[in-house]
Amino acid sequence: MAKDYGNGEITFEILEHIGVLATYITGWKKEINLVSWNGSAAKYDIREWDPSHERMSKGVTLKENEMRTLLEVMRRRHRNDSSQNADENECESELSSFVADGEADICDDNTDSWSS
Repeated sequence: MAKDYGNGEITFEILEHIGVLATYITGWKKEINLVSWNGSAAKYDIREWDPSHERMSKGVTLKENEMRTLLEVMRRRHRNDSSQNADENECESELSSFVADGEADICDDNTDSWSS
């Protein structure tokens, strides 16, 4: 796909749809994909896309090593939060059991709240 944004043509090819992080009422979705920009090597790409993937918001691209670093930083953060917030983790564990039992199955991505 090619787009001209006033300062030259930008081409992109979504090589792999990895996942949807959020869906909005407008139909746009925040996604993580592997994208090749202007024929370059593919990078992890996080941005919002319209339903047809013709229009997009500004986003973030990460090389493989940057994605690995991001994942490790988030794991460390989670471990630190876990050790400091044992009571919260116990509550999350109870919520996970609740969901696993099928008593709640919907998480509203836009509010991070659970509903049944």
